[in-house]
Amino acid sequence: MITPAKERFLRCHFAIPRLGEDHAIAIAGAVVSPRSLTLPELRSMPSVIETVVTECAGNGRAMLDPPVSGEQWAHRAVSAAQWTGVPLRSVLELAESAVEVVFTGADGGQYQRSLPRDVALDEGTLLAYEMNGEPIPARFGGPVRLVVPGWYGMASVKWLARIEAVEKPFHGEFQTHKYVYAPGVPVTRIRIKSMFVGLPGHVRTGTPARLSGLAWGGEGVLRVEVEIDGQPHEARLFGPALPYSWRRFELIWPPQATGRHTVACRATDVAGSSQPDEPEWNPLGYGMNAVQRVEIVAI
Repeated sequence: MITPAKERFLRCHFAIPRLGEDHAIAIAGAVVSPRSLTLPELRSMPSVIETVVTECAGNGRAMLDPPVSGEQWAHRAVSAAQWTGVPLRSVLELAESAVEVVFTGADGGQYQRSLPRDVALDEGTLLAYEMNGEPIPARFGGPVRLVVPGWYGMASVKWLARIEAVEKPFHGEFQTHKYVYAPGVPVTRIRIKSMFVGLPGHVRTGTPARLSGLAWGGEGVLRVEVEIDGQPHEARLFGPALPYSWRRFELIWPPQATGRHTVACRATDVAGSSQPDEPEWNPLGYGMNAVQRVEIVAI
């Protein structure tokens, strides 16, 4: 299930730069061969296509109590796209002394993030130049951006201008002061999460109703349970099971009694972590993955 560009969420810290065909990426620092990578060079290399879910780390911030400052996302700051690009490790040969790789965007050079060596060299980490089969729109990071599957969106630096391998951990503003759950506790991989999609507000008693939605997480989806008035029922997972995308789920429920019913969805990842009943509050409002509860009326 791919999110059309017109429906994809948008989050930028600085003004969107307008970059042309002459844009190039500087590769520097603790690398075997420093270089400048042009767009034609990148596009001429063997490419891969990955379907990846991207979620803003602040998705769900509006649900926290007490409230915290920042973009007041509820549930919709999450999207899936089909990215075409080149694995980062195809253009980056690190020196043995490199411990992290720092990525700088062209939006004034103020947005910088680093990845651990192993994540930067993971086969899924991409330098992407197409989204959903088209050149990446400028508002979404075009002409070239980083895509880091399984991590919250802050890791996928847009308008990529510089890649620098460093020999000590990076401590930039968006690495250690923002995108942390607490001092020294960074936001990294996407926590397991699920949400209903197209849920009916009213259903008829005795008539099967379809309760469906999407589940995702950095460690993959193992199962989803749909709770009806507190009673869990295992939902059916269906559709493609792609390594970096979300899974669809559904439960067919024939309500037996009229009145109001509370339904909830709870996903569990392959590592055994499940969504909590209540949000984990933190001062910056990141990683909200509590169970979603919705009321349905049976008539």
